Amino acid sequence: MTPASVTDLPPVFDGIKAVCFDAFGTLVEITDKRLAFRPLFKALPPEKRRALKLRLMREDRPFTDWPEALGAEVDPMTLLEVMERMMIETGSIALRPGMAGIWARLRGEGLSLALCSNLASDYVTALRSALPDPPDVEVLFCKVRAIKPEPAIYAAMLDGLQVDPGKVLLIGDNPRADIEGPRAEGMKAMHIDELVAAMQPG
Repeated sequence: MTPASVTDLPPVFDGIKAVCFDAFGTLVEITDKRLAFRPLFKALPPEKRRALKLRLMREDRPFTDWPEALGAEVDPMTLLEVMERMMIETGSIALRPGMAGIWARLRGEGLSLALCSNLASDYVTALRSALPDPPDVEVLFCKVRAIKPEPAIYAAMLDGLQVDPGKVLLIGDNPRADIEGPRAEGMKAMHIDELVAAMQPG
């Protein structure tokens, strides 16, 4: 079955060849949130704190590198606390209820599946491990040095998928980043709650 002849999916998938999921809050969730980076933020002076907020999701570096990257002195005990919180968070990353079935159903219909996520690089391995199988395209903010709704994110996704924008459906939970952003680039988009409701029997 080709995507253009999908008959076992809701009408929203008509003409769709690829589905791109946001990660956290959409496809997966951190079930034990510990605000891992909070101790590091608190330990930094205001200007360094602002720099970290801007760069954290845009740069592929482990948390232990941030003090040097920011030119800041940080107590080793602060980094230890970050590590402890992070280990709890990454160990609690899991698929949201029902998403394994939706992922499998879309995969079975021959649709390409993509992942587009904002996350610090320390969370990449745990995120990948939580997925049912590897996505066809993976666009992670810390790898492409941009965040949604910046056009570079969607361009990287479309480049990987090699699909016309109008044939891509982006699923997410953030109205600006996951709905308005992709629509401005010619893609289709819907909220995760709408998708879950649409995929229910009947």
